[in-house]
Amino acid sequence: MHAVDEFGEPFPVGAGLLGAERLERSGFGQQPLAPALERVQACLFGVRGVRPLRQTGANGRGIDPAHQAAYELQLPPSCLALGDSLRCIKGLLQALGQGELGAPCRPDANERLPERLQGGHFLLAPGFGLALVHLYGRLGCFVGSRHRQTVGGRGLCYHSRSPSRRPAQSPSMTATAAVLHAAPATRFPLAADALADLAGRVVSAARARGATSAETEVSQAFGLSVTVRKGEVETIAYNRDKGISVTVYVGTRRGHASTADFSAAAIDDTVAKAVSIARYTAEDACAGLADPALLARQWPDLDLYHPWDLSVEEAIALGRECEAAALGVDARLTNSEGATVSAHEGDFAYANTHGFCAGYANSRHGIYCAVIGDDGDTMQRDDWYTSARSPRDLEPAARVGRLAGERTLRRLGARQLATRECPIVFEAPVATGLIGHYVNATSGGSLYRKSSFLIDSLGTPVFAPQVSIREEPHLARGQASAPFDDEGVATRPRDVVREGVVQAYFLGSYSARKLGLVSTGNAGGNHNLVLTHGDDDLPALLRRMGRGVLVTELLGQGVNPVTGDYSRGAAGYWVEDGAIAHPVEEITIAGNLRRMYRDIVAVGNDVDRRGSRHCGSILIGAMTVAGN
Repeated sequence: MHAVDEFGEPFPVGAGLLGAERLERSGFGQQPLAPALERVQACLFGVRGVRPLRQTGANGRGIDPAHQAAYELQLPPSCLALGDSLRCIKGLLQALGQGELGAPCRPDANERLPERLQGGHFLLAPGFGLALVHLYGRLGCFVGSRHRQTVGGRGLCYHSRSPSRRPAQSPSMTATAAVLHAAPATRFPLAADALADLAGRVVSAARARGATSAETEVSQAFGLSVTVRKGEVETIAYNRDKGISVTVYVGTRRGHASTADFSAAAIDDTVAKAVSIARYTAEDACAGLADPALLARQWPDLDLYHPWDLSVEEAIALGRECEAAALGVDARLTNSEGATVSAHEGDFAYANTHGFCAGYANSRHGIYCAVIGDDGDTMQRDDWYTSARSPRDLEPAARVGRLAGERTLRRLGARQLATRECPIVFEAPVATGLIGHYVNATSGGSLYRKSSFLIDSLGTPVFAPQVSIREEPHLARGQASAPFDDEGVATRPRDVVREGVVQAYFLGSYSARKLGLVSTGNAGGNHNLVLTHGDDDLPALLRRMGRGVLVTELLGQGVNPVTGDYSRGAAGYWVEDGAIAHPVEEITIAGNLRRMYRDIVAVGNDVDRRGSRHCGSILIGAMTVAGN
């Protein structure tokens, strides 16, 4: 058996435990096993599937993270942490049955292996037991590896040809072993200062390669997602991602490259490729870093990072509780799409050649449930979810399930409608999409490309006079809170729409230059948008509407961003005399966003704050409903 030390040099760590053959795995830093791991048959694990969690960047910004497939199967992070040492191996091998490195195993080691592996936080998950994983023709449980800065490290592979009993408990992915070699103040392989140092090295390398200016984002993230369906474990997915994204400018020429390898050689090679690309691209006078005067210099603590020490068993229990609550609403709820519990943590550092270097950790957790109802003639589905930065802010799992069940039950017996024109209430969760269409139409890319129905709308009335929208990027624990945007530009609270009149666009540095304006700190998208609302709750809005359609689900993508034409499939409820009469389905609602925005009658106080747009239900005066 061989491993690598903190300098990347191979050294023996024990003669094959339990008769395991030596497994050499060259170039793990470039993930040669990733395709094979993703093709592992689900039946080998005793669950219905093992799938990767593909996240965007560590802060949700769309960095190109490379999925490290080894973490997919919850390998021991203590051995996978970047730049760690293997001083813990001795203690682990002792626990597994070896008194000293290289010493023979105790006679009872094979029988005691399952509980010893559990004690060392090495087993994968409840359904796995001593899972047999087929890797290049070998049977084994992949319980040790090194994902290092250098290519060519070795891994450890232990296997048993006679699996023993399953462990009583599987490890928490954020247990002590997972952060053994990280700095005390962090749960990630790299501490914040190390991440910032790495970002600094990238921009320095870009300068050395001849770049006029450069920027980089270095990220790391990990997460857990467990799905339970009909009381059984459907999937258990772990992810651990990292990535470096670098953009260089040679004069006004731009080049971009990314990598998941943090080694010095890989960084130099990635920067070299970015510079090479830049030398072949066309000159663009609008290309370049953000204006130094706009960069963030100080900001408040936005309280965005709340770790969740969620074990696999706890996640499974929450999923079962959630699904059981949903199915327990009514006997007609006969099937389930499952309940999913997820936890995600990320950290990043952004740096550029203006001297800016900053970053922060963040978290996002959630519980989701969807069930299916059957009344003998038709089947319906609906769902509910909760999402928050802190697990303490999540709705209880039982409530999420109950709401999913109640929503599904109310949709049984849905009918079609005859074609007509009538008022429409968009329930809060779907009403946020109307604000999303506005953001897209007033974003820099759409505006300078002349592909928006709101070109030159600055200072003009677009919404009804009672509608105002404010951007609040500094809300504590906000889902879209950020002290600076993807270019380091400081964010600030501002009015986007005031009394129906457009006050500002959503611009990054490039689009702002194309339009002859200044960046608004929206490189990467909008921050928390808060739509003003009245005093009416949803029942009051329905009474105000009197007769019309309450839309609770939208289908399809029938929105033309150039003309504003809007036509989407919908489902919901027909309302008579201010009260729900019956559910409806297979209808299409149509209009034009310009008219719809101007025809907003009221906004409810049932605000949905689960995303980046905080919006209540919206009552629109009239739209076309196409049915029978």
